Amino acid sequence: MANISRRTFLEGSVAGVALLAGTAQAKGSQLPNWDMETDVLVVGGGYGGLPAAVKAARLGKRVIVIDKRLWLGGDGLMSMGIFYSYKNRFHEKAGIKKSLTLDEYFARIQSGEADEPMSKVRDNQKLSVIYDGIFKHDPKVLYEASRKLPETIDLLDGYGVKFKPFNSANYFQFPTVPGSMNTFVKGMVNELAERKVPILKGLRAKEIVMDGDRAAGIRAEYVVGKDKGKKIAIKARSVVIATGGFVNNKEMMIHYKRYWSTVDIGFTGLGDGMAMDHTGDGILMGRDIGAALEDMESMPKFYNGTYDKSPSISWIMFDVDKAYFIAPDGKRMLNEFVSRYTGCLLALMQRGIKEGGRILFDEETFNGPNRDRWNIDKVMEAGGILKADTPEELAKLAGLDPKTLKETIERINRDAAAGKDTEFGRTDPLFRPLKAPFYITKPNYPFCYKTEGGLEVNPKFEVLRAKDLKPIPGLYAVGAACGSISAHMCDAVAAGLIVGEEA
Repeated sequence: MANISRRTFLEGSVAGVALLAGTAQAKGSQLPNWDMETDVLVVGGGYGGLPAAVKAARLGKRVIVIDKRLWLGGDGLMSMGIFYSYKNRFHEKAGIKKSLTLDEYFARIQSGEADEPMSKVRDNQKLSVIYDGIFKHDPKVLYEASRKLPETIDLLDGYGVKFKPFNSANYFQFPTVPGSMNTFVKGMVNELAERKVPILKGLRAKEIVMDGDRAAGIRAEYVVGKDKGKKIAIKARSVVIATGGFVNNKEMMIHYKRYWSTVDIGFTGLGDGMAMDHTGDGILMGRDIGAALEDMESMPKFYNGTYDKSPSISWIMFDVDKAYFIAPDGKRMLNEFVSRYTGCLLALMQRGIKEGGRILFDEETFNGPNRDRWNIDKVMEAGGILKADTPEELAKLAGLDPKTLKETIERINRDAAAGKDTEFGRTDPLFRPLKAPFYITKPNYPFCYKTEGGLEVNPKFEVLRAKDLKPIPGLYAVGAACGSISAHMCDAVAAGLIVGEEA
């Protein structure tokens, strides 16, 4: 579908999924008899919702958190734990004298020099290999979230999250020590408990209750646990939608993501009785009361894995380590540094490759600072990584054409030595020659694990009405339920901090 607008209005493209939502609030219906009342009601206990609750509680506001699962953490529990920030006290402590300013950081991320750029392919029918230059998200919203990144890093540090040493090529990245992020959710939950903030688990929001043009609270129902089937209504001055995306809502995926919905769904966090629970609840509730939807047609987020569930290493390696993406024919496929998950998928789909792509790297990568993050030793033991002293030997082990793989490695080395990528235009510091011994993974396939697109917001993260793009008083959105914040975990946390102040 060519020329998809950034915004999807209620009156237009959602008509085909009118039956997807729960029961919409009848116009003119009476307000419920409220069972509970609070200043800030956070719907969803993930990496957007919990920081919003913590920030609001620290400011002395009454807060209630609800989540339909019996566990907290949301999408963040699946993250590799890479955060981003411009100049902060950690840079100063490490002796980095020239750190990026806010504007420099935002320009670099936006341009695609690191991680996923804020501009992605928009015409999903053309399958262009990434980043046609049309903004996927509202840059003003993202810029405001970026302002909070130093505070985000401080928040993590305050809960005992440990960061790995800086990569000199990407010193604005803050990769966390594997397992360290467990302390983040635990720390936030403990602080909320100390502040006497109720956390109601197994409680699913069903409807945003409106009082005129203002969000007044929610109707909810316990869906798991001892109170299953019990319905309650919670009144709130501000409602924060932090319910995640819709990767597990088949109808929404087919309608909005079209053929992207044909890609296999990967793990999305299995909860107590609530497996595959990313069902777009908050987005649909917002749509039902007239909220604008944004970027619903954007490509979902992907990760890589193997169909046989054997260990693998992540395509995110291209951002932080020297590595190259290789097709089944032994040829390189793309600019690895700006492509990540989505670029790998696009490259495979463009060529009609069903066998999956491989990651090619060398001893520098194998024994580099991120070795433990990728579980390289475990993957090696399981046969997911092959090793050889020559390109020809490596090709034979991997079932590739020896001549082609040798030529591929020779071209990489020649271009990297000259500082000019003649195939895909890489200019980053990680574009370096490969040295023996060489390593290559077994084929890795793309799995969809997270959607892009959701409720449209302004820089204060107030949800906007579809009919006039004015804020709906008392309604906010963060995380994957928000159309402009879903790519970076750090942006979700930052958005939560903003909403905690604003709500």
